[in-house]
Amino acid sequence: MLTRRMGKSNIKVSGLGMGCWAIGGPFKGKNDQYLAYGNVDDKESIRTIHKALELGVNLFDTAEAYGIKGRSEEVLGEALRGRRESVVIATKFNTVYDDAKEITPDIKKIREKINNAVNGSLERLKTNYIDIYQLHNAVQQPKSALVIRDVLEELVDEGKILYYGWSTDDANRAEEFAKGKHCTAMQYVLNLTRYNTPMSKLCENADMAGIIRQPLQSGILTGKYSPNTKRTANHMLGSYDFTQERYLKIFKALDQLKEILKDEESSLAQIALRYIWSKDQRAIPIPGAKTVEQIELNTDALNFGPLSNQLTNEIDVIFHDISQDFSYENFAYYKK
Repeated sequence: MLTRRMGKSNIKVSGLGMGCWAIGGPFKGKNDQYLAYGNVDDKESIRTIHKALELGVNLFDTAEAYGIKGRSEEVLGEALRGRRESVVIATKFNTVYDDAKEITPDIKKIREKINNAVNGSLERLKTNYIDIYQLHNAVQQPKSALVIRDVLEELVDEGKILYYGWSTDDANRAEEFAKGKHCTAMQYVLNLTRYNTPMSKLCENADMAGIIRQPLQSGILTGKYSPNTKRTANHMLGSYDFTQERYLKIFKALDQLKEILKDEESSLAQIALRYIWSKDQRAIPIPGAKTVEQIELNTDALNFGPLSNQLTNEIDVIFHDISQDFSYENFAYYKK
């Protein structure tokens, strides 16, 4: 089974992790928009996590913001009772400092907010340490990010976390942050339609893993959506218009991809995951799952491993006119 090294930490993890956004259930963000993937059943979520473990997945990525009152962390913590030592938990904390309102970073305030956040996550996850604790703020200013990094090093000294990282697509902001002694991962977007060369290079230069979010572009790259897809309640894709030109191009490219995959045993979703492994040996995709069936399909990609160079090149040709640079300065984080 394909495995990866988690950057300078040398922690060995499965080649893909389980993204736990979906198991947090429906919640709303700005403009009353759902930031979730539909309704969930906590019992099914726990069965899904157990199936992931059974199939060799040992990396689980969540956040305090996934679900109301940290529901994703709560469910993950419950599912991992008695299994903590065999898994790697990566979770995230939200904005701890408002750069727009204050010019000079207030170290005391930042330390207090991070301590409150980590203690809350530890309680919900039912653990006394977090393997990888990630800043969950794409646009944190570099000056305050370095203060945050120093506080995270303090948490390492206290034993509350082992390593840390940053969920951002901006390699320029993250460059100094990445020099932290225990900074071992960056979480960013990479898939068939989006790339981020600066972030990949940063991970290589700083000996960090790339935890890859949106490897299936919220399910769009699995082939289950079309221009005729009806909008779904309680689902973040409910606001998407699949008749827009960009999505029509993606669907056309996926149809072309199906044509060259006639002799392949992998599904579109598995091909999308295998493509990421073939592009970057440090990349660890974390496709989301909220059912046993979904985790089984995702995990089966591990049995095939990276794509051949020939198939990877053919995919690059198909998606050449669609693929966009997702580095922050070129592609706004909020764009769909």
